[in-house]
Amino acid sequence: MHREKISPDLVVQLFQLHWEESEREKAAAAAAAEGGDGVDGVDGDGDGGGGRAARKISIKDEAVLASAEVLRHFAAEIVHRAVEIAAQDGDDTVDGGHLERILPQLMLDFAT
Repeated sequence: MHREKISPDLVVQLFQLHWEESEREKAAAAAAAEGGDGVDGVDGDGDGGGGRAARKISIKDEAVLASAEVLRHFAAEIVHRAVEIAAQDGDDTVDGGHLERILPQLMLDFAT
């Protein structure tokens, strides 16, 4: 059986995006605490870091591969549960309604 893989490059990009968003939020909170407007990037240069250049994060290869595998399992579980709900409804196509029904329990299961 062929198993699809999550691209390690995608995982690195996701980590990088999350890191940058976190840094923007910290900069906005600091600007708000200092009386600034807290808008994306305190200095308006668009880098979101209050004048600092965007920093590349370094992630070890084994962490990237492990994260990719966790994401693969998460996606497979979403598909499996949505297909089960569609089958219970007598549908042969999974739609957004099926996903909406499985997501609350899925989030609880993966949060613990």
